[in-house]
Amino acid sequence: MGWARRLLPALAVVLLAAGCRKEKGEDFAVVPVQPAPALEAPRASGEVFRLSEQRGKVVVLSFGYTACPDVCPTTLSQLQRLHGRLGEAARNVEVVFVSVDPERDSAQQLETYVHAFNPRFTGLRLDTEALAPVMSAWRVTASRRYPDSARYREHPFTGDLPYTVDHTGAYFLIDKAGALRARMPYTVPVERLQQEVERLLSEDGAPVAEVRVEKARARLTPARVGAVYLTLVNTSGREDRLVSAESATAGRVEMHEVIAQGELLQMHPRPEGFVVPAKGRVELAPGGKHLMLYAIQSSPTSLPLTLHFEKAGTVHLTVPVSAPGADEP
Repeated sequence: MGWARRLLPALAVVLLAAGCRKEKGEDFAVVPVQPAPALEAPRASGEVFRLSEQRGKVVVLSFGYTACPDVCPTTLSQLQRLHGRLGEAARNVEVVFVSVDPERDSAQQLETYVHAFNPRFTGLRLDTEALAPVMSAWRVTASRRYPDSARYREHPFTGDLPYTVDHTGAYFLIDKAGALRARMPYTVPVERLQQEVERLLSEDGAPVAEVRVEKARARLTPARVGAVYLTLVNTSGREDRLVSAESATAGRVEMHEVIAQGELLQMHPRPEGFVVPAKGRVELAPGGKHLMLYAIQSSPTSLPLTLHFEKAGTVHLTVPVSAPGADEP
């Protein structure tokens, strides 16, 4: 009986581990489900790739660089094998490779590199200033590693000191509605990667534009900042969210809300966006929620505006501009 008493604690640990085992896919899942961070960059052809315009497809995204000797070629080879295993379903999968080494990778070099693995793959280059916030949003890191110069005293380098880049190795899976669903490690077997991609492909994720924009207007100031006010009307039976906005006329567009604490007026950024309730509406109005415009490039009478919604996708509109001091339209 003594051996039985000694065995019970070990058996309890085994049963507890079995009871805590995760269901398929949970170990790599992004919880709660959230919109994928924005990603926009020019292709080598000059056309602009926008992640927000890939609705209806499953996107597999990874980060790397063309001078990578091992991890990146392995990653792209894995994605090429995935493409082949998916068969006809691969036409609904967009594979994207973003460079973390823009100083050495040109857009054309990236396209040539990824096309060597598959001509349907997309290589994207952002300049250093634009790349930093993208990496932060995707929680990706990259740092240069230079060789030990003491080892090369007898054979000095004649040009720039070569370096490798330590970077995050992962597959980011974005579903057909634009939500980030999984973050899978570089070491995941292709069979498991295929399993997750096919699961996302089987979902009914094609969005229907069910958010209407009313009474949009912009108010600009001589300080090259301004605000956009509008009403968002959700005609669907599901909650939606405005997750980001952009305009070719402004250097940056952010979502803000003014909160009054007595006479103190506080400007609160709302990076989480604005929820638009099912069968409801949200007012962006002076003294409350609004879209703030920075670094306005000119004095336009109207400005282009693109809104990105979690479920409804992308909405493009032209917003009339009120002159300083003008009455509200």
